[in-house]
Amino acid sequence: LKAENWTGDDNVTGQVGPHYLVHYDGWKKTWDEWVPETRLLKYNDENLARKATLEEAAKSGSLTSSSSSTADKAASTGAGAKRGRDSDAHADRKNMARGSKRSRDTVEAEEEFLKRPEVKISLPDELKLQLVDDWENITKKGELVPLPRKPCVKDILDDYKKHYLSSKRDTSASGAKHRSPQVVDEVLKGLKLYFDRSLGQNLLYRFERAQYVEYRKKNGPKMGDGDVGNSRSGNGSMGGDMEPSDVYGAEHLLRLFVNLPMIIVHTSMDAESISLLKEHLAEFLSYIAREKHRLFVREYEAASPAYHRISST
Repeated sequence: LKAENWTGDDNVTGQVGPHYLVHYDGWKKTWDEWVPETRLLKYNDENLARKATLEEAAKSGSLTSSSSSTADKAASTGAGAKRGRDSDAHADRKNMARGSKRSRDTVEAEEEFLKRPEVKISLPDELKLQLVDDWENITKKGELVPLPRKPCVKDILDDYKKHYLSSKRDTSASGAKHRSPQVVDEVLKGLKLYFDRSLGQNLLYRFERAQYVEYRKKNGPKMGDGDVGNSRSGNGSMGGDMEPSDVYGAEHLLRLFVNLPMIIVHTSMDAESISLLKEHLAEFLSYIAREKHRLFVREYEAASPAYHRISST
């Protein structure tokens, strides 16, 4: 099993910590992927039993209602035949039944997750190049995106909403549902929420983390964590009423789209909603690509020797 300790500088996503290269038995190597520790299960009796249950379910195709019904009838008959036994035995049967139900629920939930459509978000080529340049400027050249950014993420989302609605006024009645102000507003609010919650955890390279902490200190952070490590709690406040979307710009917003497919696939959205969301995201990315000269910073700022010392500790 191959393992690497990611520092955040050696991958586009900026993720850190131990990662392991996983190969799925029976699948091509193209499906191999690096996963964090949270995606792995310990080798113990409980997880081996879970594995056996999943394999058995896979062999039978699915857990059908008829087999569940048969099992329920058998359990009912067995319980009726043994009502005269002591209360301890009755409690054991109840615990076993609960455990069996939990196993069925777990298998059914995982089967439903595996049936969910794969989510792919295609970036325009110019934005792919922007991601690469951004990574090189920070991790290779030791430069930083100057903060605060103008336009910030909040400005970009607001500007796009105005642009989108003004350009869709002539939409036919058949597309009114998909093009309504309510739909685009919901999509953009979701992007802002994901950005604010993801920045401290997933969207910063290691070299940028000291800048993040320093900016929060200068602007009076209201959170008690005070460092980027504890900021992983999910609270994205930069201090006072300020949020990451008020401070960071298109450079960091673009990084969100690398992680967005995994975020979406873990939501409860149905296939139709996901398809509609992908359509909106594609249009938004096209807008970012067209406006890139206005939205992305032209020159990164060189970090001071003192900053280099701080960021390396």
